[in-house]
Amino acid sequence: MRTLIFLTSAVLILLLMGCGQTGLSDSGDLDELAAGNLPPRNPNISPEPITLEVWLDIDFTRDSNLFEALVRDFERVYPEVKVKLFSFVRESIPQKVELAVLSGIPPDVVQGHVYAVAGRGLAEPLDEQWQAWSETDPAAAGQFIDSALAEVTWKDKRYGVPLDIYTLVLIYNREHFSEANLPYPEGDYDLFYLRRAAEILTEPERDRYGMGFTTDPWYVYAWVTGAGGDVLVGSPEEGFTLTLDQQTNADALRFLSDMIEAGYGPRPTTRPRDYEDRRQMFLDGQISMYFGESQDIHLIQSTQPDFPLGVAQLPTTPARDSAASVLGSSGLFIPKGAQHKAVAFEFIKWATSDRYAVPMARRLGRYPAKNWLQTSPEFTENLSLIPFFNQLNDARPYRLDLFPLAEEAFGDAIKATFYDIATPAEALQAAQTIGGNTTLGPAP
Repeated sequence: MRTLIFLTSAVLILLLMGCGQTGLSDSGDLDELAAGNLPPRNPNISPEPITLEVWLDIDFTRDSNLFEALVRDFERVYPEVKVKLFSFVRESIPQKVELAVLSGIPPDVVQGHVYAVAGRGLAEPLDEQWQAWSETDPAAAGQFIDSALAEVTWKDKRYGVPLDIYTLVLIYNREHFSEANLPYPEGDYDLFYLRRAAEILTEPERDRYGMGFTTDPWYVYAWVTGAGGDVLVGSPEEGFTLTLDQQTNADALRFLSDMIEAGYGPRPTTRPRDYEDRRQMFLDGQISMYFGESQDIHLIQSTQPDFPLGVAQLPTTPARDSAASVLGSSGLFIPKGAQHKAVAFEFIKWATSDRYAVPMARRLGRYPAKNWLQTSPEFTENLSLIPFFNQLNDARPYRLDLFPLAEEAFGDAIKATFYDIATPAEALQAAQTIGGNTTLGPAP
């Protein structure tokens, strides 16, 4: 990975005189100098000293100083602004934002699933800021992947700017497959092959399992949508219908619970972020495959370059025409009632510019929601990322976090099924009843 180039003050001034920020050279290759272009200073920003409070996902800041570099750059150009970064576990951020908004002291910029927070009335609309941005840079919106833009849009209004995009792929240990004389799961392998492979790869005497599992609703949703099911249907204009108790959803949970009961995978813990457990077990050679994120590919390749890593798209299913992986995309938004909206949006523009998006991909494996991502040789020549890029084209957004009570009920249903407390149908019916108490009508 190449180190982020820090610009001298003189070069920075020259860059600020320009407005291009595509991050691509004419040949289509990533260009460090072009990637360094920053939005020019907004002359309408008041010189009055302010403090800008920014909340980020701790997974983006824990092992990297990239955002600290962003802050230093921003404060050089806006010396009247003091930026304070705070990092939190991703899953805790929505509740923290809600409490901050209700208390009347929200932060200025937050990273999260913008679609959900906007639908819950916790984010400021930013159409005016987007319009002003487009007037100075007509390509502002066009640089982002359409599916990521949809995740910052609520009722045709934009409430944020996309930061990264991700989905799930099958990550497997090629050495384990070779030892078992199993063909790699490439091409149109299906669920039946996946289950059979998990059975063959499971070796209790070696404390090895074929498949790793998690109780996290976002991850389990990939199995549900892959089977042709869904947990929520509708739109903000027409209202939403909770569909947790669909038979297809129950079938998907039964497929997973049956593999756990058969001993093909360890029973997941109930702790938050238990998806981290299976990744570590995979690295330790205790499981042979799991559904993982694109950043897992980066982590494995950067920390254990000799690991026999294999990556494939998710398996085909009997619902192939409607099968899809799950789409994830975080963005930056301004919470409802924030006091420094103009400066906050400027900071968001900087954070999502290619100056930081390129090293975010290189250093963190957090891939920016930019159209160049799927055409840049720097990333497309990494063959392990090809399944990720292909899977992005057939990924369905997860929207259940619009309704936290329903999402919690879905998570409880997953645990009840995996721990044999209830059948999948019983657990999902209970979740449907609990979740149905939330407001699912047309949103304001």
